[in-house]
Amino acid sequence: IMLRRPRPAIALATRALSRAALRQYTRPANAPRNNIFAAAKQNRFAGVRAMSSVADLSSPSYKVEMADGGVAVVRMDMQGSPVNLIGDIFMTELPPIVKGLEADPAVKAIVFISSKKGNFIAGADVARITDLAKNGGKDALKTEVENLQGFMNEIEAGKPKIAAIGGSCLGGGAEFALACHYRIASDASSTIIGLPEVGLGLLPAGGGTNRLPKLLGVQNALPFLLQGAQKKAKQAKSAKLVDLTTDPNQLETAALLAARQIADGSMKIPKRGEFKGMYKYIEEAVQKYDFARNYVFKQATAQVMKASGGHYPAPLKILEIVKKNAKGNKHASTKGYDLEADGFADLALTPESAGLKSLFFGMTSLKKNPFKNPKPVKQIGVLGAGLMGAGIAEVSMAKGLTVALKDLNPKGLQVGEKNIIASFDKKVKKKKMSTFDKNVTMSRLIGLTDEDPFWQTHFKNCDVVVEAVFEDLGVKHKVVKDMEAVGREDMIIATNTSSLPVKDVASVAARPENVVGMHYFSPVTAMQLLEIIPHEGTSEEVTATAVQLGLKQGKLPIVCKDVPGFFVNRCLGPYIDESMVLAFEVDNYMQLDKAMKAFGLPIGPMALADEVGVEVAFHLHANLRADLGDRIGGANIAGMEAIKAAGIKGKRFGSGFLSYPGKAPGGIAGMLASKPQIKPNPVAVQAMAPFKKPASYEDEEIQTRISARFINEAAFCLQDGVIRSATDGDMASIFGIGFPPFTGGPFRYMDRVGIQKYVDVLSRLSDKYGVRFAPAPLLVDMAKSGKKFHE
Repeated sequence: IMLRRPRPAIALATRALSRAALRQYTRPANAPRNNIFAAAKQNRFAGVRAMSSVADLSSPSYKVEMADGGVAVVRMDMQGSPVNLIGDIFMTELPPIVKGLEADPAVKAIVFISSKKGNFIAGADVARITDLAKNGGKDALKTEVENLQGFMNEIEAGKPKIAAIGGSCLGGGAEFALACHYRIASDASSTIIGLPEVGLGLLPAGGGTNRLPKLLGVQNALPFLLQGAQKKAKQAKSAKLVDLTTDPNQLETAALLAARQIADGSMKIPKRGEFKGMYKYIEEAVQKYDFARNYVFKQATAQVMKASGGHYPAPLKILEIVKKNAKGNKHASTKGYDLEADGFADLALTPESAGLKSLFFGMTSLKKNPFKNPKPVKQIGVLGAGLMGAGIAEVSMAKGLTVALKDLNPKGLQVGEKNIIASFDKKVKKKKMSTFDKNVTMSRLIGLTDEDPFWQTHFKNCDVVVEAVFEDLGVKHKVVKDMEAVGREDMIIATNTSSLPVKDVASVAARPENVVGMHYFSPVTAMQLLEIIPHEGTSEEVTATAVQLGLKQGKLPIVCKDVPGFFVNRCLGPYIDESMVLAFEVDNYMQLDKAMKAFGLPIGPMALADEVGVEVAFHLHANLRADLGDRIGGANIAGMEAIKAAGIKGKRFGSGFLSYPGKAPGGIAGMLASKPQIKPNPVAVQAMAPFKKPASYEDEEIQTRISARFINEAAFCLQDGVIRSATDGDMASIFGIGFPPFTGGPFRYMDRVGIQKYVDVLSRLSDKYGVRFAPAPLLVDMAKSGKKFHE
């Protein structure tokens, strides 16, 4: 079926709006019904032109033009940057422009619109914040924020200003829009609005902790402030973040029209902070009564602590500021802004913020391909329609690639296709995707089986084929031979192996230079990390193409050496090893999960083994023993074999280390029933009993031992060239196993502790528990020289 996007109902922005097109606008409730129609008939918004009185105000990054009706248009196009940012250029060039427009009596209203595709204002310049924190200290940070707040207040206080939002409007960009009097958002898929500062260990300091609660009310504002929630245009309108949504082609026209109507008084600016119904009384209670305010913020604090483990100071600081401002409705007051500036400066100096900002920079660096001359990829093949294969197909289709998905038989293919459709249906239900876009995306999928006589024709057109078949070398050898026989000579064959050496997979290839490893993490649609593994014979062009394909799929590619376990699993092996040592020593092995979650991991080692499968985890351990030797020699192998013999396989098999409660009963019975608890599986406990070596440890000792095995192995990997840089290792650890993000990754964690101090910790553990803790030679050398991984 050939799908064609229907012609937009709204005419181009340079033409007068037709009556039919105007029906797509949401008319403000207090606007006279015929205003827009009358404007269309008069064609009052047809011309935007440069006038000498305002054109002289233009700067390199901000062009000023005059439209009919006394509306000035400021086009934002920050020079030297792919996106508009709030930083030096913003604060140097834009305030004089606004001041000049405010002083010009011919200017009645101002529209801010971006000239950059897919971007309004992406947020603050994180590099500048980092530099101020490092070199300027609290006073410099607070001064920076106070200057920004002052400018935002000027935006809010002067002539009517309209934010025409197209593309990303995040952080300081969203705060700038909030300071404007009217907000119109393009409903393009690239438009997204939110305040993600908490993800950098910061708080919104351009007035966000003041204006947002004032606009939405405290309870509705907290999810945006605490979780960094981001909304598409229509969701933002429902949340009252914006006043109007419009077709992307009509964004400027709609903004000019709103500006004229506000300027001539035919449309009133919506009143802010006025609530209706029960929510009005709740907000009043929060402002007036201590007991109501204390209850709301106690609940919010409990949720933050449960979600973060108390490792992140930013959400707690946000709650503190919003609570103080809520008393007596002091939002957007001098005191409110001062609390915001002071809180931002304090947070910017915390090690947690430093770690999260390094995560931001690391992600940015990984989005650039370090290899030259990748081949263009338009169609890929995926072999195997299981969870991994279907996931690889889905993320590829979603980014515009044609995918030939092949399984052995129709039944296997049908399961994969159903999983893909169900995933897209969820997005449609949550309004993250339109039904039309879902259908277009599904049209890129070509489902095939071995029984189809024409499958070879489709695979012949593939630029890359990713195999996600059974983890057996013989099966993978057959795949390589079959694909080389069918495909073009330059077709790349990528193996998704997690345990087999890529060189062994390529050993039967007639063109081994075209074989590369692409290790995706499960679930593929959720996990951003992708390990790219070239073997010794892989050409650089193939490696470059694999990295580029990963970037196209929305992944963060890390290039690793072809060694057992690659990077993440190689570090995970010693982590599992120490967990299995301790599991046979502590009274209740659930203490390990509790301790490591308190350390900052999203899941403990016992639950992790259950999630990935106990056999898979133990196989990984066994696979690494021959290569790592003493570095993975702590666990009791006989005890591990007894666990497998007892049928302990993992959560999805119904028999793991932990016993998981069944589905809670519905109705009143479910409401009255006590919450079921996860407990140790008695079958596993019994199997382990003969091998127990009872000992008692504090949580801190457990955290130190288990984390040290992962961190030390990461250092060995950097030393041995398994990864290309400490940044790669940090990013892979965070996005691969959830290493605590606030630390910035294992290498930044060691920098923060001090390399010499960490070597001392490892040496103490080695003396007490054995050579498996002996520090990597790289660490010993760095401790002597005083070097850091990240200078």
